[in-house]
Amino acid sequence: MKLHVYIPFLVGCITAVSLAAAAVALESTNPRLTATSIAALNTPQHVAQVSSPFSVVRSISHGNSVNALAFSRDGRWLATAGGDSKIRVWNVNALLQEDEQNYVRVVINIPTSDTYATSLAFSADGQWLVTGTYNGDFRRWDLNACDPQRSTCNTALLQEKGYRGVDPKVSFHPSGTLLAGSNYDGTVTIWNWADSSVQTILEPETGAHDGSRLDGRFSTLAFSNNGRYLAAGTHNKSITLWDFAENFDRVLTIETNLGVEAVDFSPNGEMLANGNLQGVELRTLNYRRSRPRASAPQLLENPSRVTSLLFSPDGRYVLSGDSDGTLAIWDVEDMDLVGRSDGQHSHARGILDITYDPVNGLYASASIDGTVKLWRLQ
Repeated sequence: MKLHVYIPFLVGCITAVSLAAAAVALESTNPRLTATSIAALNTPQHVAQVSSPFSVVRSISHGNSVNALAFSRDGRWLATAGGDSKIRVWNVNALLQEDEQNYVRVVINIPTSDTYATSLAFSADGQWLVTGTYNGDFRRWDLNACDPQRSTCNTALLQEKGYRGVDPKVSFHPSGTLLAGSNYDGTVTIWNWADSSVQTILEPETGAHDGSRLDGRFSTLAFSNNGRYLAAGTHNKSITLWDFAENFDRVLTIETNLGVEAVDFSPNGEMLANGNLQGVELRTLNYRRSRPRASAPQLLENPSRVTSLLFSPDGRYVLSGDSDGTLAIWDVEDMDLVGRSDGQHSHARGILDITYDPVNGLYASASIDGTVKLWRLQ
């Protein structure tokens, strides 16, 4: 069914946004723009007055709550993971062309022991999909070796934990050669992607760790664009940074006022944003003494909990999704709200993930309401 909806905004002034080649240039350096997780908007330097900058290109139903989504780096595929214990890999071109018979490339049934997937990431070549699941396991799925009739693909465990009630996150290093995954015991595993071997295990206090900690698990992961730093936030009110150029040393721990729901670096690495119960917190990072130091936070207040966020490629704006199902755009220079979607055209329930595809100029939001919305900026 063809769906074109224009979002009226509660705020009269909005930045005129254009999607341009800067996002494509960032594709090879920032996994948040592609495989994992959330990526960004490309916006002009000056504010203009427009009535409806957002349009819904397509709204698709995954079924049950949609916990995570990810675009492949070439923009061909969109993967969604839901509370129905299924992963769906969608053909982006078919979605754009309304070719309903070819919408879905494959449906993958998660093993019963894994319950359901809580995070997704595509490998750089798009052949593999990595999942973190409710029981703490990490798997890699070969999308070139799938059996659509049996709803499965060749798969191999990267890590088996067997916990319950876990929400692990996965994120590829910008180079595509390393994979990070958060664990129930408060650690982060770093794998060499080529051979699936564990390179190191990180923890908040000292860097390398034997995996025995049982508290403070990480709720969100993000690499800096240059791949040097990994940031991880916890619901225990902290953000930890590790330096991948210095033997994975822990170089900064930030104590936050509230639990951290989402985290992202600005493209130049000079700002760090995190979402929490009150809105978006922004900190400036100072690298003058080789190790980063963070400024006191500035808060962009939101009516409900910010569950996901991302920076625009120019670093001027942050896009956030919240527990009410609303998207918002924030100007980080003026420290002000630019625009927010209204209730009619927001998700019916909370947003759990957002991501961006620079190839097609699309971004996507996943919701507890069981839907995924594909958006464009005009």
